Amino acid sequence: MRIICVRTGEKYTDWHVRNLKHMIDNYSGLSYDSFEVIENDLYGNWYNKLQMYDKFRDGENLYFDLDIIIYKKLPNLIRKDFTLLYDYWREGIKSHTPLNSSIVSWTGDVSHIWKKFKSNDNYYLTKYNKGSDEFYYKEIDYKIYDDVCYSIKEHEYDKDGKPEYSVCTLGQMQHLMEEGWNGWWSKYYISQKQPEVPQSNS
Repeated sequence: MRIICVRTGEKYTDWHVRNLKHMIDNYSGLSYDSFEVIENDLYGNWYNKLQMYDKFRDGENLYFDLDIIIYKKLPNLIRKDFTLLYDYWREGIKSHTPLNSSIVSWTGDVSHIWKKFKSNDNYYLTKYNKGSDEFYYKEIDYKIYDDVCYSIKEHEYDKDGKPEYSVCTLGQMQHLMEEGWNGWWSKYYISQKQPEVPQSNS
């Protein structure tokens, strides 16, 4: 079983990668065989994620965005079919897509996703310029998780996260991860000053 994340461009640093691994190792309850980091910046945006479907064509795969909070044992998130989040917390809001790829899982080979995108990448980059989630929504067969994740928006001042969940996405509030911002999530993050350790990069 693989854990996968993507760090490209300048938005996220090695700290974000180490922080994700810290939360997985200490709070998630997950057992895994490899922790993979994709760093090849082909597109300068969200579409870099799609490389993972080409690179990892076997086994169980579980992807996490770097801007999440894992604060207790996760439910079983491993799926056979290509599965991602549905934005339950955005219901009633007009959006270009109801999907959210902060967490994605699949087993085996779903390289057809990459092949379809790569076959006409300039076209898809232009057509779905608000993000790769709209590409999934309009072009790819998918399944969705039950309600397993929520957004931190309007929950910044919770005492210790929502007890009915174990993972939270920051959405467009990544600044909460920056040094100097403190809240209930802070105790689950590693120090910004923690020394760098080697990672398995892909």
